[in-house]
Amino acid sequence: MKKIIVLLVAMCLAFLMLAGCSSSSSGDKKSSESKLVDLKMGTEAWIGYGPWWIADQAGIFKKNGINSDIIMFKQDADINAAFASDKIQFANIASHTAMKMKANNNLDLKGVAFLDESKTADAMITMSKYKDLAALKGKKIAYEEGTTSDLLFRQAVKSAGLSMKDFNVVYMAASDAGLALLSNKVDAAVTYEPYISTIMQKNKKVHRIYSGEDSPGLISDMTVAKSSYLSKNPGIKAKLQKVWDEALDYWKEHPDEGNKMVAEASGTSVDELPTIVEGIKFFTLDQQKDDASSGKLSKGLANIKGILNGQKQLKKDLDVDELIDIN
Repeated sequence: MKKIIVLLVAMCLAFLMLAGCSSSSSGDKKSSESKLVDLKMGTEAWIGYGPWWIADQAGIFKKNGINSDIIMFKQDADINAAFASDKIQFANIASHTAMKMKANNNLDLKGVAFLDESKTADAMITMSKYKDLAALKGKKIAYEEGTTSDLLFRQAVKSAGLSMKDFNVVYMAASDAGLALLSNKVDAAVTYEPYISTIMQKNKKVHRIYSGEDSPGLISDMTVAKSSYLSKNPGIKAKLQKVWDEALDYWKEHPDEGNKMVAEASGTSVDELPTIVEGIKFFTLDQQKDDASSGKLSKGLANIKGILNGQKQLKKDLDVDELIDIN
């Protein structure tokens, strides 16, 4: 009888221990989940931001302890305003935009990742009857003010030895500029992918007459955050950089799945995406660090700064080295 009682007691103790372990395990899991850092990040329908969409959909953010909320904006002005007012913690913006926000709006921001450089994925497009920029003198040119398209057009005008006064500029969103060209409301449009390919697909007479390839390094993008946020969240930068690298690897190892994710997020055809991506150079974290330490990144940013100064777009001077925090 005593043996039976002892056996029953032992079984009860074992059960309680297992229940305790299960409860502890569940608690650890909940604790682990609760440690996820909430992060709001702004992007636009620019293919260069594709790895972030992949990271979000493939669970790469969560794997690295981040609960991501990727918010898509239509225009630069909208994402800039959201970042300035702290509605998002991270913004993906053009390098020249980061400079203007720092110099003109006194925002103490840091570029924590240097994402990409556009080659043919930013361009001025027009009908085939116009062979070069000079042929468009006096014509209507559509683009979004203050954006990469604005910067690219001004550089194209300068390279051609022309003046901004030679053209009738019509400001509109990058997503609308190409459509305005198709409907003959304007004679040329400066925009970026996926809008370029969409328009060229709809009308075979549309062609590029100037692109980022004609001015290497001019059009690039970075992910920025305010210095105050980074100080309060010291581990977030390294996590985010790791997410970017893993997303690039995922895209390389799973091209079909990655292309589908990027195409859906940007409203692009999966079939068109490989050609579009060829016009963009993506930077891994190692490449970013190498370019930062060698001075190559600073040199490229200094070139952009020089162009902005020439266009009188910066209200005060800034040190481009203070703009980057990649280490």
